[in-house]
Amino acid sequence: MIKRLLLCLLIFSPLFMLQIETSLHASIVEEELSTHKKKLSSIDRSIKRKIRIKKKIERQKIDVLSEIEELDKKIAMQWESLQQAKRDWTEAELKLDMTRKELESMRKRASDLKNNIEIRLNAFRQMGAIGVLNILLSADSLPNLLARQEYLKLIINEDEARRKEYVSLMNGLVKKEQELKDRQMLLKAMSKRLEKEAVRLEKTKAEKEKYLESLNKKSKRYKRMISQLRRAKRRLSRLVEELSMKARASQKALSPVSKESQFEFRAQRGTLNLPAPGTVIIFKSRRRSKGMVIKCPWGTEIRAIFDGKVVFNDTLPGYGKVFIVDHGDGYMSLVAQGQSFKKKVGDTVAEGEVIGLSGGGPWVSEGIYVEIRHNGKQLTAPYWFDLRGIEIVRR
Repeated sequence: MIKRLLLCLLIFSPLFMLQIETSLHASIVEEELSTHKKKLSSIDRSIKRKIRIKKKIERQKIDVLSEIEELDKKIAMQWESLQQAKRDWTEAELKLDMTRKELESMRKRASDLKNNIEIRLNAFRQMGAIGVLNILLSADSLPNLLARQEYLKLIINEDEARRKEYVSLMNGLVKKEQELKDRQMLLKAMSKRLEKEAVRLEKTKAEKEKYLESLNKKSKRYKRMISQLRRAKRRLSRLVEELSMKARASQKALSPVSKESQFEFRAQRGTLNLPAPGTVIIFKSRRRSKGMVIKCPWGTEIRAIFDGKVVFNDTLPGYGKVFIVDHGDGYMSLVAQGQSFKKKVGDTVAEGEVIGLSGGGPWVSEGIYVEIRHNGKQLTAPYWFDLRGIEIVRR
């Protein structure tokens, strides 16, 4: 009895140890998967937060650009007003200069007129009343006397008119000169004010441009951060996917399988052995293919992944030599880029049986391409294989 017990222990202990090892591996994978999922969630939150900040920065940039554009318009108008004020100032200076020359000329004329008037007045003064009477009475006739009296009156009136003209002209020129000086001072003050305002606007614009430059740098920095986080997210997503596949494979290995289903292909999800040993290449974009590539040396043995019947063994454009096995219930496996396949259509194959040798082609220079299909629809091939301990590359 003891011998039988010892024999049973010797027979079943490796299986028991394997079960323990599988359970421990599954626990480690699940723990690692949970940790990486938390990291992935944290990265997602960080990306969303930084995208919100970047959008806010972009809105600020638009506002600052609008302010700079408005400042440009104001500065242009201010400088135009300043130029116009300077032109008016120059014109006023020219007019003032002309007025001064005119005033100088009129002063000379007035001085001459004044001298003439003074000479005549001095003459009249020296003549006195008697002298004037002598001039009048020296006339040889009454008409001549009246004419001389009229001449003297005209001379006096003319002198009076010239004196008034002189006074009016001088007053007008002085007033005009003062007006031009006042206008010149006003234009000078206006020019200074306009220039000061233009300089202030230029300074404000420079500050806005400096702020815009800082926003641009900040936006670029957040863009780089978002890009780095997205790359990290892609890498972590691939790792999570790989760990998920391994976790499913471990769970599949631990879960009990009924006698009825263990021989069906659909029950093998996550537990199938690779048709050839090598590095598994999974495509990043599922649009390209849900299949996978196994990179292995030319002439590596290809084995059947499960029992089934050969339904195709021929060459297809873009795939090279193709071998398809029907595993029942609409499930089929496809192996392409074989150097050669030993079985012909209609032959049955058993799991692990050598069916051909690997070659190369458009998918990989050395290796094979594998697909899993159900009712003609392509399934995600990596999910069907036990990839624990397998090197995985994404392309």
